[in-house]
Amino acid sequence: MKHVNKWGLGVAVAGMMLTACTKNFEDLNQNPQVSEDVPPEMLITQSEKGIVDRDFDWFYDAYTYQLQWMQFGVAAPGSSPTGLFSPTNTNDFYNAFYKGIGRNLVEMEAVVSRKPEAERAQYGNVLAIAKILKVYSAWRASDANGSMPYSNAFQARSDANFTPTYDTQEKLFPMWDTELKAAITTLQSGLSGQASPGNAEIFYSGDIAKWVKAANVLRIKLAMRQLKRTPDKATAIIKDAMAVKDGLFVNNADEWKFLSADASFARAGNWAMDNNPLSASKNMLDYMYNNNDPRLGIFYEKNSYTKELVDSLIKGGAFPASAQYNERRYFGLPASPDRRSVKADSVIFNVKRYKMTFNGKEVTRTVDTVSAVQRRLFDLDAENGNNNGARYTQPILSYAEQCFMLAELAVRGIITGTAETYYKNGVEASIKAYDDMGREAKIRDYAPLDAAAIAAYLDKPNVAFTGANDVLLEKINIQNFLNLFKSPWEAWGAWKRAGIPKVGGILPFEPMQVAGQNVVIPRRWMLPQPTIANQTNWRNAITEMQQTGEYGNADNDFTGRVWWDKK
Repeated sequence: MKHVNKWGLGVAVAGMMLTACTKNFEDLNQNPQVSEDVPPEMLITQSEKGIVDRDFDWFYDAYTYQLQWMQFGVAAPGSSPTGLFSPTNTNDFYNAFYKGIGRNLVEMEAVVSRKPEAERAQYGNVLAIAKILKVYSAWRASDANGSMPYSNAFQARSDANFTPTYDTQEKLFPMWDTELKAAITTLQSGLSGQASPGNAEIFYSGDIAKWVKAANVLRIKLAMRQLKRTPDKATAIIKDAMAVKDGLFVNNADEWKFLSADASFARAGNWAMDNNPLSASKNMLDYMYNNNDPRLGIFYEKNSYTKELVDSLIKGGAFPASAQYNERRYFGLPASPDRRSVKADSVIFNVKRYKMTFNGKEVTRTVDTVSAVQRRLFDLDAENGNNNGARYTQPILSYAEQCFMLAELAVRGIITGTAETYYKNGVEASIKAYDDMGREAKIRDYAPLDAAAIAAYLDKPNVAFTGANDVLLEKINIQNFLNLFKSPWEAWGAWKRAGIPKVGGILPFEPMQVAGQNVVIPRRWMLPQPTIANQTNWRNAITEMQQTGEYGNADNDFTGRVWWDKK
């Protein structure tokens, strides 16, 4: 495996980037490397880059584990799912928060503080955006880790604190909401003479109104993580966020996402699925195929059985003359590892090679019988690198997800509004967003979205907004889950929160078995171990998390639960 990091931002950031090469708090907080003359608004680029330029996470966390745990993908024929439930080399975003993302954002505050007093006021908006980015990144690091240093992290430079304590999620969530509210207040206060990061800010180019919406929708998302633990507090946050003027996304143009400037980003190396080839899982693909989901061709590739190929296999003697071309070109594999050894199933897990004769010579054709996960959506070098004008998309917080959250909250009676309208808006927004992703990535066989297909999809019994509240909640969370396909760490979190998809559900979740034993899908990462200097605080954090009774007794009990993930 090689490591390739290519960036296509279209902005000049050379010489402005903070660097780090160690995971240790002592090293991370010494020797500032940023000139006081660098405009603070330009320092935001490197932290934003760190959020999306995550090829290592894609190779390990996503391709090797999360996409398979969530049954979006299955180890392709010829490959193996060995070690699927004993994750290694994962969780690098946690380290990235301390090595670069959070560290850089804190350094921005320090750079501003060193400015003459008369100049500091012009950076209010920039620092508010930095605060939103810091909260998002810290939450993402904590979501599957639990407790983490936050309130007194990054203090080595200022206070010589090399042993930061760990804040519990019970403390972190209120801190984050307070910071997000403060950022929103600043951004909506109409500060004059503000410095703007412009295109150096790769998500919204410094658009203040959109950052307000992103921060406020993030508040709702974080509150929903807490509904099982602190329902009253979570409900109060949600209602407060709903009252914020112009505080919600109104369409896909508002959503928080990254769109690369050109095809130099997400190219080969760790972005590629070559070493972890994934096929579609049967249950997921069948649900999408049977309901005519317009996103099917964006999620999965057609198999190799074109009519021309079938005709050639018949002509070459590999297929009998009676063989018929099957117009269905989408097929998936069972997700459970034990299904690979079941005699009735094993044939579909084998690589298909056909021997036939052409012009008196015997040739062998290798054919994909099952559908691959749409590689081009993740790696712009896939499909022979035909990437003229291709661009990579990474959603952070989408309008569709907001709609599904509001639909669920309306069904639960926590907010007012029409749940069905929220739901339908979410489905339409998700389909259009993936249509945009497919077009931008220039995937093979891309076909423009037929608007009528959305209405037809919404009329399918398994999709239509009908049924009792428990059925409605299941349908909402299925659509939210599907919408998070391009952010599998988010799909993993959504599945943990809602328990959807589920075994025997509308979108069936296949029970996973290894050597005849049922296997529990991992629910957390192992909290990274710091240097010796901070071992005591780390151990205290684990001991404290274990007191809930759900974290697990062992550090590496991946089936244990962090605080918000309450049974």
